[in-house]
Amino acid sequence: MYKLKSIARRAALMGTAVALMATGLVPVFTYADALNPLTHRSLTLSSSAPGWDYTDGSGNATYAPANSGANGQKTGNTFSFDVSTDTTGASGPVKAMSFQYCTYSAGACEAPGNDGFAGSAGAHTRNADVTTGAISGRTADLNIVATSPTEISTLSTYVDTATGLVTSVPAPTTSGGNFAVYWDNGGTYQLSTGWTMDVTNAEESGDVAHGTATGKFNNIILSNSTGQGFPSTANVKVVFFGTNTNYITNPGAGAFFVKINTYSSFTGSAPAVVSLANVIDGGVTVANVMNQSIEIQTKVLETMDFSVGTVDPDTLNDTQLSTALGTSSTHQPCDRILQSMNPSTDVPNTLQMGNTAAENSLATTVTYSTHSYWRLSSNSSAGATVYYSGVTLSNTVGDQIKAIHNGDGVAASPSLGAEQFGLALTNGTIAANTVSSVVTGPFTVNYAVERGDAVKGDYEDAADNGATAGVDASTTTDTGSNASYHAPQLWPLIPEANYDSGAGVVNASYNGGSSSIGTKFAFDVNSNTVPTPIATESNKVVDCVTGRMRYIANIAATTPAGIYTTKVNYIAAPQY
Repeated sequence: MYKLKSIARRAALMGTAVALMATGLVPVFTYADALNPLTHRSLTLSSSAPGWDYTDGSGNATYAPANSGANGQKTGNTFSFDVSTDTTGASGPVKAMSFQYCTYSAGACEAPGNDGFAGSAGAHTRNADVTTGAISGRTADLNIVATSPTEISTLSTYVDTATGLVTSVPAPTTSGGNFAVYWDNGGTYQLSTGWTMDVTNAEESGDVAHGTATGKFNNIILSNSTGQGFPSTANVKVVFFGTNTNYITNPGAGAFFVKINTYSSFTGSAPAVVSLANVIDGGVTVANVMNQSIEIQTKVLETMDFSVGTVDPDTLNDTQLSTALGTSSTHQPCDRILQSMNPSTDVPNTLQMGNTAAENSLATTVTYSTHSYWRLSSNSSAGATVYYSGVTLSNTVGDQIKAIHNGDGVAASPSLGAEQFGLALTNGTIAANTVSSVVTGPFTVNYAVERGDAVKGDYEDAADNGATAGVDASTTTDTGSNASYHAPQLWPLIPEANYDSGAGVVNASYNGGSSSIGTKFAFDVNSNTVPTPIATESNKVVDCVTGRMRYIANIAATTPAGIYTTKVNYIAAPQY
């Protein structure tokens, strides 16, 4: 049984013997590609913006990379069509495909574009794309740039193999993996390999010199020496990804059409040459049209909330929270740090450190500690840094308890009998979190305290003694349905290495224990004039990060008597 295509080819051999019958037999003698068209065909552009439009709403390319919706200069194209001819058998596989971009759907092909010409008759030159100035003067020619195109190696990296839809695209800087040919093989899309991509100028009439052609590359030829057989009605997709060095520039205005053909053979190489005599399926076009993007402008103002205090509201039940705020309250997703448990009786932001049974005094036999909190939220896209500034514990006549490790900001362990004052975060150590090229969180708050020692009483005294040593259940109840809530953590801020080891015991003998001390603290005496960073992040928005600061003090037998105090100031510096 002969196909219509075979009949058409044989008919050409009859020559003048059928000349008088030509009018009546036109339907039979139509070109084979018209009798075997590609059906269900479509072209999807990564951007329908004209080629001269490739910046974002602010006029720069930062958020308009190649293959993005805002970039009409460096676009990607996805073709989808069903084949008519079964090329899996003796007729031979498809060995080439062409995609010819034209201004019109029929007739001699002229490449799309509106750059215009300069020069005199017979000596015209094509103008360059105009990307600035008046809107009426903005122009671009369609152009296919293929510096070093290669096919992708793994289909599932970029395509959902069940639906055939593109799910991701190569990074703009990718040098390879610029196109893919794949087809629906029984319900699962399969990559066809071995294809080479060439680009040519395939304008069929006119020339640049006479002002009748653009001279730009408007034709893609994919060739494969082995070929690929497709069963009849199989859906085939061809994707050209846009990158910085391999892309398709849209014309500057209006519609354009792409003529698609498949071929049984090709000749030559770089570029491959195809002939209409070898067309299998085709003779059809797909269309698309250029539209300038809709620009929407608004403004998000810089925001910042930084609270420093002695009580984390997340550790309070609803009754305690209402007392601390002076009004009936429930927890919100990111409550500010509070300055006391009860504002009517407590001195705000004041901590006592020492033996609670001996007027909060220090001793040579115990390392005493206390703690405070800070919480930061900011919409600064380049992150933020939190610093501290202050002096070591000092009395009114100028005596000071030496800063730990000689006050050089280097972390050291608590040591009984030596003068020490230091601070550190209790949010976990860098070593306790994943370390690769970037440290990842969450650096959750460690609320554990050395309170209620069976023999010597409290080693750690703080303003929130009556709070839960952890997030209170009422916090989760009040805020759990709000997607913006998360447990108190430092991430995405990353603790500085000298200040990340404040969680754990500072007394090996706490509650009769004999384990070694793993905590470390530091203090920089220069911080009072040059603030010292304790946590930082330079790439992400800071979303309700919480730092729990722990302070320790030790004295020597020779430490002068007196009342010692200090003020530690915390400074947040967002980077916008």
